Amino acid sequence: MQLVTSAQSLASHVLDRVLRGADIAGMKLLSRLIQMTHSDVDALADFRNRIAYRVSAIAAVVLLPFTVLHFFSGSVLLAVLILGGQGLLVWIALSLRAGRPPPVPLWSGVSFLIVAVTASAALDQGNGVFWAFPTLFICYYVLERRIALLLSVVLVLTASLGVAHSVGILMGLRAFATLALTLAMINIVLNVIGELQQALVAQAITDPLTGAYNRRHLQGQLALLTQAGGALPVAHAMLAIDIDHFKRINDLHGHDVGDQVLKQTVAIVQQRKRRSDMLFRTGGEEFVLLLPGTAQADALRVADELRSLIEHAALLPVQSVTVSIGVGMQAAGQGADDWLKGADRALYEAKRGGRNRVAMAT
Repeated sequence: MQLVTSAQSLASHVLDRVLRGADIAGMKLLSRLIQMTHSDVDALADFRNRIAYRVSAIAAVVLLPFTVLHFFSGSVLLAVLILGGQGLLVWIALSLRAGRPPPVPLWSGVSFLIVAVTASAALDQGNGVFWAFPTLFICYYVLERRIALLLSVVLVLTASLGVAHSVGILMGLRAFATLALTLAMINIVLNVIGELQQALVAQAITDPLTGAYNRRHLQGQLALLTQAGGALPVAHAMLAIDIDHFKRINDLHGHDVGDQVLKQTVAIVQQRKRRSDMLFRTGGEEFVLLLPGTAQADALRVADELRSLIEHAALLPVQSVTVSIGVGMQAAGQGADDWLKGADRALYEAKRGGRNRVAMAT
């Protein structure tokens, strides 16, 4: 009797551990699924209106035979719902084609489609669930991802319940499984597209050797900073940085060593700068550091600190590496080119004054 009790206790303990492990695994799986179906990256944001126009026009045409079929088969309610959806789609397509905003928010149009799909699934022997699949894609094609995720979850649940009401719980569960899997795959693919898009953007604006931004990105950032015309209480500052005698470093030590000097110089600047500051490589050994919202005294202090840090860093085994820095402040109404030229003139003055020094643009 005691042996039987011990065996039961052991079995209960093992079962409890298994259930706990299953709960933990289930929570991890749920967390992973949530991560896969959510991302802050919206790869389709810049193309949404173009996609919405084409999807709306095509959907309106494709739905026409089903409107006629339901009308003549006696499903007048479904025919009216689909016809209303067609009219809304045509209206949206015409507005977007003319360059105007859609007559109603796109989320309301998608919501109408969800209602029509759910009603069709519940009233037409579950056949309407087939339209849930293209509606899922439409959600993500025309809506911002957070809204698309919310509405697509509503669609999966309501369409599955409609099927369960119409043809039984088993078919409802099958509809739920296939729709949920489709939803997960859509989000996984969009996440991959977003990551590839970010990688391509990074390649387009980043110097491949040093990791600093390139000159193309500098032009864009200067345009943004100069839009206010320098009318801010605290102006923006720019440091034009040049490594002294860099050609001599390449000649004496080789280009591989020269490349390492460039990388280490960038690393020193990256460690010293603020999160809002931006470093750009504008030439072979030339860099620009933008300091948004920085007063002149602070810009001069940062420039001298960088000059000192680089001078005392062991970038080469037998000699020190120094930099010359020109400081340019954005003047009221000054354009990007003039601001950049002023910093370059200050850099030239620093070099002409003996190098390894900071000069201020006048």
